[in-house]
Amino acid sequence: MDKTSGEIFLRKIHEEIISSSQQNKLPWPLLSQVNEEYLGYLRNTEGNFYYQWLAHLVRIKKPNLVLELGNGLGLSTLMMLSELSEKARLVSCDLIKQLDFIPPHIFNDTRLKLYFGNDLNLNIFGDNLPVGIDMLFIDSEHTFKHISAEWEIYKNLCNRGAIVILDDIRMHDMFTFWESLPYPKLELTEKCHFSGFGFFLYTSDSSPNSQNAYREALQYVFEQHDLLKDEQIKRDNLPVSLIRKKIANRLSFLTRR
Repeated sequence: MDKTSGEIFLRKIHEEIISSSQQNKLPWPLLSQVNEEYLGYLRNTEGNFYYQWLAHLVRIKKPNLVLELGNGLGLSTLMMLSELSEKARLVSCDLIKQLDFIPPHIFNDTRLKLYFGNDLNLNIFGDNLPVGIDMLFIDSEHTFKHISAEWEIYKNLCNRGAIVILDDIRMHDMFTFWESLPYPKLELTEKCHFSGFGFFLYTSDSSPNSQNAYREALQYVFEQHDLLKDEQIKRDNLPVSLIRKKIANRLSFLTRR
């Protein structure tokens, strides 16, 4: 699919979402712990529509595997889960556990798997690496550096034609990443989220490859430790042998695989 055709495809998806949103109601049984502020966001269909937008996307596209990077209080998780089919999976990850809005019984839902830790370290998933992603929602650290590293890793776990959604693309230097994407894309900031929102179609001939994902994750770690090495040598005038030992210790979690 060429870029123009892909963008027409994405626009049709968005139009279908807008049309269906006029008929569907919010999943109130799942929202018992959501505070008034965020309930207000849910009711606001202009400028904060992205929670509902995600749910409608799941209902329309029926993904088998959804990966969420960054879940915060858990509202986006709940909204996607509300439309997830019985045999599908939602894998959600964040650096720390908050999830204040998720009712206790939802943690027992077998469709939902939660992980906590740095998403640039694939070992947080243990033996359950999410391979074959149909829908990827990224709402983690809002910097060009972090999202670039995430995409280099997780694109290797996406199916061909996966839909990738990015929140807060107008924050900090995130828009630089958005503009650099070579795929069909559609920005929906005005409708969905004032701080930036868009989605793109992963048009690739490559199938998911977990080895490539691990390779990119390892490459990122090496690059970060090279920077750390240079900074420590300059700051502390430490011998190179000691720096190398520290790097080796910090890389041990990857070499165990």
